[in-house]
Amino acid sequence: MIPRSMTFRIVAATVLATGSVVAFTGCDPRALAYFLQPFEPSIPAPGPPLTNKKVVILCYATSGALAEFPSLERDLTRELTNTLRKKVKKVTVVDPDKTATWIEAHPRTTDPAEVANDFDADTVIFMEVEQFQIQAPGDLNVVHGDSKIHVQVYSMEYPKNSKDKPIKDQPKEAKNIYDEYVETGFPNRGPLPIDTGTSRSFFKNKFMKIVAVELSWQFVEHAPDDVIQDSRLEQR
Repeated sequence: MIPRSMTFRIVAATVLATGSVVAFTGCDPRALAYFLQPFEPSIPAPGPPLTNKKVVILCYATSGALAEFPSLERDLTRELTNTLRKKVKKVTVVDPDKTATWIEAHPRTTDPAEVANDFDADTVIFMEVEQFQIQAPGDLNVVHGDSKIHVQVYSMEYPKNSKDKPIKDQPKEAKNIYDEYVETGFPNRGPLPIDTGTSRSFFKNKFMKIVAVELSWQFVEHAPDDVIQDSRLEQR
């Protein structure tokens, strides 16, 4: 139990601090609320919630990106899967190896309903990697990551009748519920010389993780200052 004298001092300190804030902000309740909130507000995820959903992730990259990084599709899917499993409560993400096997068996299929039905999934995240490079043309001794990924999300839903009621005796259909581009550049300060001890393979793996984190922000809230700092590149 906290002694009454200590309780009084805590309350008094709180009152004095509040009074100082009021004096500083005037009578504007919005400014007062900002200073009194216990933590910085999080940036909400713009994409649909994935809690309590079974999710399958499909990733397709351009031929140019695959020529330089043959395992790009599987690696990016694995990184995003790991992040979502850690950050989203009660989500089930189909194992990336199973997804890769499915893609190999259906090389021409991009129908989200087909993959959702085969894995009994509620949601399909479809990623189209339009750009993924760690060196610009002509750059020999420096690296800089640049990516552009088209993200679409499909939800499996029953068709609806004229009264907007679900028709549950018919199969579910894939409905596009989210469409966005995610562009990532790293480091922010510009190209990094390779002779600083950073190999191309190490940089590629680090950049892959950064891209996956920024992709996850479409579905996971994050703090305003939760950005990828250049200094993290040195962490191995």
